[in-house]
Amino acid sequence: MNSETNDLLKIAVIDDHRLFLTGFTLLLEQFDKPFMVTPFGEPMSLLESLDDGIVYDLIICDLVMPSMNGLAFAQALRDQSAIPLMMLSGINTYPPISEMKQLGVNGFVHKSANDEILLAAIQTILVGKTSFPDAAEAGAEAQATQFGDVAEPYDIESVPVLTQRQIEVLQLISNGASNAEISSSLGISGNTVKSHLRQIFDLLQVNKRTACVRAAQAFGLI
Repeated sequence: MNSETNDLLKIAVIDDHRLFLTGFTLLLEQFDKPFMVTPFGEPMSLLESLDDGIVYDLIICDLVMPSMNGLAFAQALRDQSAIPLMMLSGINTYPPISEMKQLGVNGFVHKSANDEILLAAIQTILVGKTSFPDAAEAGAEAQATQFGDVAEPYDIESVPVLTQRQIEVLQLISNGASNAEISSSLGISGNTVKSHLRQIFDLLQVNKRTACVRAAQAFGLI
């Protein structure tokens, strides 16, 4: 009985979508060893459980969440624990892999990956290694330096405050829209688009669209 308890794999999953949490638990049933999944709808609840002395073998966290983005959570986690951390996300552009690694994240898998890739990544991390299977496919590592266009290292705990219109512009940029397409989609002039872009770049401390999108994703703005 004690042996079974010691072999129990304890996994915490943070995601603000309950259906994903349920489906993910079912996916983990493919593991050979017994496991227990503890779901959390937002990061602070998990951090509080760690303060209470609860221990996990692995934490799996969504990259983009409304209350605290995944990078901010990674920083907060590393301030109090070395528990292995894996990120998941459904973002449609390359993820901030370089920033994840700097914050001690042990792996990243896109939510569109098949079950075999996800389970393999989890098993790799559990044996003390890192796993970023999407990095090479998405060219994330090759493009990671584009985030170096940030004027100063950003503070992921100080999320810039953008207007709803600026968020709309950001979302269109992330989908590859040109200034003309943004103008047409939002019904605003080209000069207004340029004005919004200048303000957004200033707030995110970037000077290129690619860097802008990555910064916005890191802050959980899109």
